This record gives sequence, structure tokens and C-alpha cells, in this order.
Amino acid sequence: MNVQTKDTIDVNYSTYTNDFGCAEYYLVCKTSDELTYEDALDDLYDAYMESVAEIGLDETTLQFTRIYVSDISNEYRRLRSSRLYKYLCNGAVSVIEQSPIFGPVSILSYHMKSEFSFLNKSVCTSHNGNVLLTEGLNYRLLWSAGNISGGNNSAVQTDGIFSKLDMMLNRSAMSVRENTIRTWIYVRDVDNNYQGMVDSRKDYFSKIGLTDKTRYIASTGIEGKMADTKTLVTMDSLSIGNIRESQIVRMEALSHMSSTIQYGVTFERGTQIRFGDRSHLHISGTASIDSTGAIVHEYDIRQQTMRTIDNIEALLSKHNASLDCMMYLLIYLRNRKHYQCIGDILTSRIPQHVHCIPVEGAVCRPGWLIEMEGVGITNDSTEFPAFM
Repeated sequence: MNVQTKDTIDVNYSTYTNDFGCAEYYLVCKTSDELTYEDALDDLYDAYMESVAEIGLDETTLQFTRIYVSDISNEYRRLRSSRLYKYLCNGAVSVIEQSPIFGPVSILSYHMKSEFSFLNKSVCTSHNGNVLLTEGLNYRLLWSAGNISGGNNSAVQTDGIFSKLDMMLNRSAMSVRENTIRTWIYVRDVDNNYQGMVDSRKDYFSKIGLTDKTRYIASTGIEGKMADTKTLVTMDSLSIGNIRESQIVRMEALSHMSSTIQYGVTFERGTQIRFGDRSHLHISGTASIDSTGAIVHEYDIRQQTMRTIDNIEALLSKHNASLDCMMYLLIYLRNRKHYQCIGDILTSRIPQHVHCIPVEGAVCRPGWLIEMEGVGITNDSTEFPAFM
């Protein structure tokens, strides 16, 4: 649905509601190319506030926001002093340099609202990132945003990030092994630093018991920058407390895509989280890959776009879902100028109600020109407790 409130700002949202659990809202906000950075922040704040008020949301329902900027070294400090950022800090907030295709700033924001029970929120902010813990009747959600660690290479930083996340989760009776279900890993200079992250993550997962025989974590590993140029890796994550292992289901489409471990990488293509009333379908970063793990349609952005969408549809279809259930899609482009070449494909293949955020972000292999990810929600009926 569209709740645009200014000519310079485009605000859209998707929602999932039922008669049992809480309502979920994903807001996608894009700015106009004609705006300066400061004007974009001001207009975006006004439009966001008007939109959430119209939908019936407020600071108590806010869970997580990611802000996409074009030049984080010069824009981060100004962002932190803005009305927009201060409001969004009522939830976990991540800021990453992945230049929006439209305007100086884009945001993806997630809210939850319950008519049945009270959701208890607590926010903690530190120099290593910020954390939101939301406790419901049945589950606890822990969003960790902007997690970083010291070290002189991507491998050391990755190990530190996961170790710190696990220690933080332990304080809430959770762990990476049992409770983390989604990560977003941003790598500065991905062409040179991605392998160090991959190797370190693989070693860490093996140590804690995340293997191809148990499970991995749905994830996106993509080019992204933090304000500090020494930060080579940063991570956002979602963990769920009180969840059982049987609620976490591996998503595969082996006819279209190989398992990731086949080429030495340790993440799930997607993960279905089954609740008593619904399922969350976390689609990892997905590119133009085939059942052998090879790049398909090298150098051809149009054919890669169609194959990427085919792969996502294949993942969803195995779980009785389709693109219609997606709450949003993030589109990463190695070359931002390619967006004008694929607009007609996105319009024809992606349902109109599924709102997209296109940004510039190099995929982990230079030959991949595009990657997509998102979250879907479908009705479900299981013996597990309802969501939140």
C-alpha cells in the first residue's frame, strides 16, 4: 500500500495480519533525486511520521530500521543529529553505505503491533552497534544492528563479531547456535575481503555446531561500508528466543541452485520459521546461479535478473509460497546504471504490491551483476505457539 505524503518522498508499506498473533508492517521509503541530503532527511522524517500515524503505528511498535546512504564518511554525523535518526533509535537502527538508486537516502523499517498482548521493548546502544530486545507472550526477538569488531583483516573482524553476538545473546538465554536465524554481513571492498569473512564464518560455525548436517543461517554477504574506514566487516542480525529447532526449516531449490557448502560457503539459501499462525520466509541474498554453483548469463544484466527471480520463485514454491507473499525485496546492483536496463523486467515479474529498494552493492563474485533478498509471510497452522 502507498501512503506517500510528499512529492519528494515515496512511502509504501506491506502488512500481515490475522486473528491470532501480532500484525507486522514493513515500510519502504525512497527519496527524490532533486533533494539535497539535508532536505531528504527533513522531508523523509515528515513523511515517515505522517505515514506511521496514518497506519496506526508509533515509536512503541518500531523494531528495526536500515538506512541506506551514498557517502557514509561525510553523511553519518549529519544523519545522527537528524530528527529522523533520533526517532528511529526507538528501535535497532543500522546505517550502511549502499548508494540508493533513487535519491540520497532510502530506508527499510519494520514495526510490530499486538492487540492481544503487551510487547516489552528494551534498546541498548554502544560503540559496537545497537540492540533491541522485544519480549512477547511466546517469543523474544533480538535485533542487533551495526555489529563490528577490531582486527586488521576481515577474518579476525568476522570472528570477533560472531563471538560478541554470542556473548550478547547468552545474557538473554540465547545463542548463535540455537537462536540466530538471519544475518546481513556487509564487507568493505568485497572483491578482496569477502573470502576472509567466509573462511572465518565457516570456522566459527563448525566450532559451535552449525554444519550442513544441522543447519546454517540465512544470510546476505554484500559490499557495504561503515563510517570508520578500518571497519572491513559489519553485521546486522535477527535472533528469536524460545524457538525450537523444529521450527527452523531449511529452504532449498536444488534443481535451480546448488547448496552453498558445495563451493565452500556456509549460509542457507533461505530459512522458513514456522509459528502456530504463520511462517516467515527469509530469502537470503540470491543471484544468477545454477545447480552446479556456477554463474549463469555472465555479463548479461537482463538475463541475470530473470534468473535471479526464477531462483527466488523456486525457493518459495517448495514451501507453497510465491512472490505474492513477499513483504519487500532488496535489489543489489554492482553497476547502478544497470537499473535502467531492468526496470521493465521488475515491473513484469514482481507483483505491484511488493515494494523494492534498489541500491548499489557489489555481489560477492565479480561476475554476478545483481542479487536480491527479502522476507515473505504466509499463513500457517502448527502446534507451535503463535508469533509473539
